[in-house]
Amino acid sequence: MKKSIFIISFIILSLFFSCSFVFAENAGEQVVNGIRDTVGGVENAAEDATNNAGGAIKNGANAVKDTTENAANDVKNTAENMGDDVKESGENMGNNIQNTMNDNNNENNQGNDSYTATRTAAENSANTSNSGWMNRDIWTWIVVGIITIVIIALIWYYVSRNNH
Repeated sequence: MKKSIFIISFIILSLFFSCSFVFAENAGEQVVNGIRDTVGGVENAAEDATNNAGGAIKNGANAVKDTTENAANDVKNTAENMGDDVKESGENMGNNIQNTMNDNNNENNQGNDSYTATRTAAENSANTSNSGWMNRDIWTWIVVGIITIVIIALIWYYVSRNNH
């Protein structure tokens, strides 16, 4: 009887330990699979976050690049337009000075057949001073031309500032 109890106990304990190892093995596999799934999910989330951050940085850099290029083009175009305006004003002023000089030469070279009244001494000395060909009229035109250029530049500046 002692033998049979011992054998039955041994069989029950053997079955119990073999089943617990099987359960432990199944539970271990489930834990390992759960860990693998969790780690895989974390890897996917980290990869998605990295890709999204990289895309946002790239989009931001492209936006800065585009804005910088547009600003540089605006400055270039503004400078070119301003240069063209100054060049045109200078050419106009040069033409006006040349026309005034030609008119003065024509008045001085009219000959004996035309009316040539002489101005009073005070006006004549003020108009033909020791400065040579630079008389009062030419200086007046130079000052008017410079003021015109400054006014055009200021108007252009204020209009361009208000458009932006």
